[in-house]
Amino acid sequence: MTLNQPSIDVTDAQPALDGSRTRRYSRLAALLLAFGLLAAACGSDGSDRAADDGRLSPDDDSFLAPYDTFGGGTNTIQAVAEGKPVVLNFFASTCVQCIKEMPDFEEVSQAFADDVTFVGLATSDREEDAAPLVDSTGVTYPVGLDESGAFFEVFGGLGMPTTVFLGADGEVKKVWTGALTQEALTDLIQEQLL
Repeated sequence: MTLNQPSIDVTDAQPALDGSRTRRYSRLAALLLAFGLLAAACGSDGSDRAADDGRLSPDDDSFLAPYDTFGGGTNTIQAVAEGKPVVLNFFASTCVQCIKEMPDFEEVSQAFADDVTFVGLATSDREEDAAPLVDSTGVTYPVGLDESGAFFEVFGGLGMPTTVFLGADGEVKKVWTGALTQEALTDLIQEQLL
């Protein structure tokens, strides 16, 4: 028994992509999309912006506004500062660059403990994710939660990590987006706060 199949003329047909080539293009597109999202959410070119953008001044409420601390309390940046300049670091448990810089921040915070206060705020993060990160990186300076990202936005954060250098009166001296090494952080403290 023979089956009669209609004949198809394929002489003018365009060659179709084979399955492996289509899968490669799909994977490449997915990787590029994932990389773009990751770069936007967690990283920067290490740029900084001056504080003269008009967003904050020494009498703004952000210096006095309460933030949640780990364990259910609240605090303010002003109360923690105790009259000293502040290095305010915004981090997230999902940000690789944040995690990488945290041990360096701890070392610099110890070196400047008499002159500068460090505060870390876990941004758009949950305590159950941020607290183990703080413990594993050895951070001992005060930390809290900015679950909604409100502080991050008010202080002009663009990407993670973001570090804000505040004068003793709460004036924003510099906003830095991107990871900082010990050396770069030390230089910025000396230039902006001391």
